[in-house]
Amino acid sequence: MSAPDSPTAPKIRRGGWTAERQLHFLDALASTRNVRAAAAAAGMSREGAHRLRNRCEGSLFALLWDRAHAPEPAPRKVHMDQFTDGQIARLLGNHFRLERGDLSGRGRFGSKMLPGDRT
Repeated sequence: MSAPDSPTAPKIRRGGWTAERQLHFLDALASTRNVRAAAAAAGMSREGAHRLRNRCEGSLFALLWDRAHAPEPAPRKVHMDQFTDGQIARLLGNHFRLERGDLSGRGRFGSKMLPGDRT
């Protein structure tokens, strides 16, 4: 029998929230954004997941949970599908010429005369 003043080690449950189950839960939570489904994927209950998160406030588990639930930033939409490589190169060339102040190459035909122009 142990003395009442001796420190006791925390109880570790054999079937509890192991590190592997926590990682599996967080991975599923990031994919589904659903606590119930993520807990089921880890073989645990939704209530148990919430208890662990509340018990470990400020821990890596809680921080990763919050990150998995954070709203995803809206993807930036760049409409480049409509341009060909040649058009993109011309746009970039025009941009850099304008930055340098070289306006002679501006326009569809650059410094060349347009058809129908008179000298």
